[in-house]
Amino acid sequence: MARLPTPRAGAPLMADLLWLDGAFLPAESGRVSFEDRGFQFADGIYEVVACFDGEPFMIEEHLDRFDASAAGLLIDPDYSRDARREVILELAHRSPARDTMIYGQLTRGAAPRSHVFPAAHVHPTELWHARPLPTYPPEYHQKGVGLISHPDERWANCHLKTISLLPNILAKEKAKRAGCFEALFYNTEGIVTECGASNAWAVVDGEIRTHPLTHAILGGITRILILELARELNLRVNETAATLDVFRCAEEVFLSSTTVGALPVAGIDGRPVGSGTPGPITRALMAALDERIASVRAGMGART
Repeated sequence: MARLPTPRAGAPLMADLLWLDGAFLPAESGRVSFEDRGFQFADGIYEVVACFDGEPFMIEEHLDRFDASAAGLLIDPDYSRDARREVILELAHRSPARDTMIYGQLTRGAAPRSHVFPAAHVHPTELWHARPLPTYPPEYHQKGVGLISHPDERWANCHLKTISLLPNILAKEKAKRAGCFEALFYNTEGIVTECGASNAWAVVDGEIRTHPLTHAILGGITRILILELARELNLRVNETAATLDVFRCAEEVFLSSTTVGALPVAGIDGRPVGSGTPGPITRALMAALDERIASVRAGMGART
């Protein structure tokens, strides 16, 4: 596997910077073949890393998930994990934004269109892109957001972070048109799995409930941290599936993801959750997550 040099001291800042197959360049200069299997078949994976004050947050966990997703799709990257880490670090350091979102994508590469894998070896296409981390209105975290419930119409391997996201996109668009933030997925048995772009949590009788790690959900990186913070706060957690009715009747519901952190839910399908405002457990976890991010900003808590 190829390796890259460590981040260059004094490298110029660039607001929209891309790394594509070994080269740093302005994002508008990036080009990928029309025969790339990511374009033709959604034959690829992606990852999103949050960076605070230039420090990637939980980068090793993100790299673990990237490696697992690539292996799950039988894609053998050209670049090593160490090289990938260095690319992320340089993009974070060269971004002028205080907080940055690093998006990475790996596809099987470009080859004549055929459903089966290319007969001859092709080089996978890998890119990493830096943009400012998305921000949300303060009232989202202060008051909570709305969800719609939606049948989970995705494939059977949701634990792999693939770029095949059409069911998620359609569900998120329906949520937006309903004036809501997210879609809460439930399967044919009425079990809540997760949301369109986040993990889902419910507080029932003072206990935090969330779907266990199976092929039905993506193992969120913020999910890992929420579980860790809950243990530190001596909160009860049960990684057991819960039905949509349980979520609707829960004392509290919240979401978690790399870009939203921990986000309270005020209502589902137009009906309030609990009091309709962020509950004490959700607020405690949001505060603990903020403290962990503050430690990264201070240079004390980055995992590199």
